[in-house]
Amino acid sequence: MAPSLFDDAGYQDIPNFERSTQLDAADDRTLRMAYLPVDGPLLDTLVRYQRTYLAHAEAGQGAEALVRAHNEALTVSGLDSKKAEQGTAILRAFSGRRWATQKLQDKLRQLEGQTGPQVEELREKIREELTKQESATEALARKYGADTLALLRAREAELVDLHTRLTRLLSRG
Repeated sequence: MAPSLFDDAGYQDIPNFERSTQLDAADDRTLRMAYLPVDGPLLDTLVRYQRTYLAHAEAGQGAEALVRAHNEALTVSGLDSKKAEQGTAILRAFSGRRWATQKLQDKLRQLEGQTGPQVEELREKIREELTKQESATEALARKYGADTLALLRAREAELVDLHTRLTRLLSRG
């Protein structure tokens, strides 16, 4: 693939090494300009937002409780709605991939000691999916920046826990 037209415009923090017709990399690089950069203080603020949201939303029931939880989380965190949504979208993208990776690794551990052609076939499928999940996680660096991905990886356990709690809360109906 030809170099990105942005390579000469100061957006070289994520070099374009793509040499295929796959356009995902170019799309990710373009989307990178639309997302706010996440640094340590912003990540702390986003985590504070999610913790506050969960504390209030888990205590209540219904749509009104979710609205109150959102408003309280915005107040406590000091975020505006746009930053909160963009930031939590980044956290969801990362944490969803990492949650899936953890579940696949758990399944591989469950298969330890088991033998047979079906078990080996299942192991191979799980390993393939793990490779895809790892690749997709690494691709987030193109979209959000390598520094952001490093920050998220450093706090992976905490972020996946929050993601799991939020998913459980929002899927209970």
